[in-house]
Amino acid sequence: MIDNCEDRVLISGAGPVGLTAALALLNKDIPVTLIDSYKDVPTDPRASTFHPPTMELLEKINVTKEMLEKGLIVNKWQYRDRKKGIVAEFDLEILSDITKYPFRLHFEQHKYAQMLLNKVSNFKICRVIKNSTVLKTYQDSNGVSIEYNDNDSTLKKINGKFLIGCDGGKSIVRQNLGVSFNGLTFEERFLVLTTSFNFKPYGFSGTCYISDPDEWCSIFNVPANGPPGHWRLVFPESSNRTKSEIFNDLECQKKIQDFFPHPESKLYDILHKNIYNVHQRIAGKFRVGRIFLCGDAAHINNPLGGMGLNFGIHDAMNIAEKIYLVWTKKDNEDIFDKYDRQRRTVAEEYLLAQTAQNKKDLEEKKTDQRIKRQKYLSDISKDNTSAKAYLMKTAMFESTKRANEIN
Repeated sequence: MIDNCEDRVLISGAGPVGLTAALALLNKDIPVTLIDSYKDVPTDPRASTFHPPTMELLEKINVTKEMLEKGLIVNKWQYRDRKKGIVAEFDLEILSDITKYPFRLHFEQHKYAQMLLNKVSNFKICRVIKNSTVLKTYQDSNGVSIEYNDNDSTLKKINGKFLIGCDGGKSIVRQNLGVSFNGLTFEERFLVLTTSFNFKPYGFSGTCYISDPDEWCSIFNVPANGPPGHWRLVFPESSNRTKSEIFNDLECQKKIQDFFPHPESKLYDILHKNIYNVHQRIAGKFRVGRIFLCGDAAHINNPLGGMGLNFGIHDAMNIAEKIYLVWTKKDNEDIFDKYDRQRRTVAEEYLLAQTAQNKKDLEEKKTDQRIKRQKYLSDISKDNTSAKAYLMKTAMFESTKRANEIN
């Protein structure tokens, strides 16, 4: 039996998802302990897109005003062919009758996480344990417990009533539960190159997906330190080349120049290079007793469409609300099964399905299929009713509605 169980919620992982859950709980006067392996918030390029339903959710924890002040509003996004140019352009303003956020907000993940960390640190009922590695998790009918190593390699233990695992795709919490993580890992990796060159004057919107049977590209604008911001370019990369080969300055320069030759015949200033493996996986369960999985610990996907972080935030807000209802005895613990039903269902039906389709659209090698798909996107972009229906899906309104309908 877990003794001396504190009346608090433990959260493994102080990234954007864990911090969202923490702030949602703290705002309802529920004590929280966050534990994370990092000493500081990582600043390498990661997610940056916030969809309209996510902005609506985040109003509940009072962060949208600051996000809007620091983020970059992207009203339009383009689907392009690498050789033909623009195939379709979608304007999210068409959704202005159903949301006050008819746009994508680009706001770097590390800025979002740091903003939330600053906020949770102001709560006396919040403890943040940094630079520590979770080793084991335990639970019984009384509570949960975490064994971890701190920065002095000292074995320590913390107890609480519930545990939320927000500790990423390699989640120790999930592994300790013995929960499956079925799916696939793509053969190719994704290469991300960041430059200060401004693509906007050359007709590119803040988000562009460029299809090509040989080498597709995704490009999007992030706020950085102020207008015009930085631009990130994402390319598929063969799995058989070493990191040093991929990051070779001439090779990276060639990637961008082949995509869009510098208009002044100059070299692009490449500010950052990143390469990572890409997966489509989902946990077999999002809830086991008093332990819950959120974000990448529960599901991972390719980043095309900017949905992974958003789904993780929706997970966090969902489980925080249910913990509050149980904590205040407004509902019983059976409601936690509803968390699994709601979030796991939409992760399968929307997150994994939509991001897989996005990747397929960009890399389609069959000419007839590529032409057919491009015609479809071009046609619906020109019809307001069709465009709105399409954006309701890609901007996550459908998945949000679906989750809310599940009992």
